[in-house]
Amino acid sequence: MNMIFPGADRHPEAPRFGTPLNLSLASGRSLYLLIDKEIDPAQAKAVVLYFHGNAELVEDLDYVLPFFRREAWITVLVEFPGFGHHPGKPGEAAFYQAALDAYDQVTREIFPGLPVIAAGWSLGTPVAIYLAAKRETAHLVLISGMTSMLEVAQGLYPMTPDLYFKDAVFDTREYWPQVREPVTLIHGDEDELVPVSMSRDMKKFWGEQARLVEVPESGHNDIYLRGAETIRRELERIAAAVNRGGPS
Repeated sequence: MNMIFPGADRHPEAPRFGTPLNLSLASGRSLYLLIDKEIDPAQAKAVVLYFHGNAELVEDLDYVLPFFRREAWITVLVEFPGFGHHPGKPGEAAFYQAALDAYDQVTREIFPGLPVIAAGWSLGTPVAIYLAAKRETAHLVLISGMTSMLEVAQGLYPMTPDLYFKDAVFDTREYWPQVREPVTLIHGDEDELVPVSMSRDMKKFWGEQARLVEVPESGHNDIYLRGAETIRRELERIAAAVNRGGPS
C-alpha cells in the first residue's frame, strides 16, 4: 500500500472518454496522455495541460472537461508515472519530468502553435507550477494549490517525519520566482486538507501577477461542485485574454 501516493495503488482503467496516447520517447522514458478531442484542433484557442489530484487517475477526469470546452480549449490530461497506464515509480522528480515531456510533445508534435495553459488541482498544482517555471505558458491555473506536500501532511499529522517524503516534498517556493505568466488561484475557504493559507501565501509572493478567488463554504474535494460557477467565470476571464493573445 502506497501511503504517499494512493492513486498509484489503483489498477489501470479503460478510458470512457477521450483518446489515449501511450508514447515511448527517444529518451527511453514513457508518457501516457488522455486527450479530449471534442474541440476541433483547427478551431481550438489553446491547449490545457492538466495535472490531477493524488488519489485520481486521468480516467476519472471527465468532470473537468466541460469547463475547458466552453473556452474552445483542448484538454490534455497528463498521467503521473506509477499511476494507471503510466509505468514507473511515482515521485516528485518523475512527475516534474513527465510534465516537461508532455509539454514538449504537445508543443512540438501534437498541437504545435497553440498557447499552453498549465493547470492542476491539489497535488497537480506543484507540477503545474514547475512546468510554468520551466516552459513558456500563457497562464497558470491553480485550484486548491499547495505550497508543499510535506507541509500539507505535517499540518494534518504533525509528527510525520520528513524522511517519509524523501521524493515527495513538492516544495514549490524555489520555483515561484521563475513563473512569469499570469496566475489564477482558486481555493475553498474551508479546505480541510490543503489550507487556503497556502494560496494566500502564493498570492502574497506574486502580488499583482496573481489573482486569488476564495470559494465560500467550499472544502477540498467539493471545489469543482461548490466552486463551479467561480471556476467557469475565472476561465472565461482568462480566455478573453489568452484567446486574443494578450495578457491574462
